[in-house]
Amino acid sequence: MSNVTLMSDQPESLGKSHRRGSDLLGNIGAQSRLRALSDPASHLPTYLGVLIAAIGFALIGIAWAKVAGEIDVWRQMPYLLSAGLPGLGLVMTGLVVINVSARRQDGAARARQMETLTEALRDLQRSLDQ
Repeated sequence: MSNVTLMSDQPESLGKSHRRGSDLLGNIGAQSRLRALSDPASHLPTYLGVLIAAIGFALIGIAWAKVAGEIDVWRQMPYLLSAGLPGLGLVMTGLVVINVSARRQDGAARARQMETLTEALRDLQRSLDQ
């Protein structure tokens, strides 16, 4: 009975909890989008890694084009430092993301195979026990 009196005494809290519920529904949509990144079977991280590596290669190409036009080393250094090295870093980061994603996909596939094998062995054991 005390719960009923608390709720009837504070109608504002009911409205706040209702609004919180709708905010939670909005967060569920955000969580489902993030789930695509964290799901081991998702290919989205692989595509993201390829995109990161492609941006890195583009930066390396830009740096190469700018450095090739300069004869003096001191004029080449800004292009190397502002586009070449970050491009190399992005290529390496993209390759790491691709590698981690591939390993996670392999692990998820292995887990599914083990689950299927375990179920098949249980079915076999049940049929032999009968």
